This record gives sequence, C-alpha cells and structure tokens, in this order.
Amino acid sequence: MIIVNATINPKENKKENIIQKAEALIKASRNHEGNISYNLYADSETDTLLFVEKWETKESLQKHMETEEFLAFGQETKDLIDGELEVEVYLAQLVSDNS
Repeated sequence: MIIVNATINPKENKKENIIQKAEALIKASRNHEGNISYNLYADSETDTLLFVEKWETKESLQKHMETEEFLAFGQETKDLIDGELEVEVYLAQLVSDNS
C-alpha cells in the first residue's frame, strides 16, 4: 500500500477556499482505480491542511496524479497556497488485523 501525506500551508484567509476547491477532487479521487481512502484534514491550531491518501499501488497513484481533477485542483489553488506542497510518500504494510 502507498500512503501519501500532502501538507498545504494556505495563504492568509484562504483555507476555506482551498477546502471548497478540494471537495471535487476528494469525491472524484475516492472513485479512482486503486484508491483505498482519500481525506483532507485541517489542523485545529493552525491553518495547515493535510491530504492523507491510501493507494493500492504506485501505478494507481501515478494515474491519479494525471487525472483532470488532480491537475485542475493544482491550477485552481496555486495562488492560494503559501510556498510549495510538502509531499511525503510511504510504502506501507498493514501489520494489524482488526477483524
């Protein structure tokens, strides 16, 4: 499994704009082939936002990054973000069984 943590630092007073624009991306991404989960979290103490994504394979993540929704979100938010996205990609293996 591939896990992606993508941190966004919104410009002042732009957090809600980013969240609103992310809604279409989140909805579409959850239906992309190979997606396990796709969520956006807001830090309760700062304006920082965090996408947490889980993908079955590196290939499914790569295909996601080439979709219209992903590219549109990047274009629509580039002027709302302070600096660059901080992206961490992990190769993970589930070690617990909750069943």
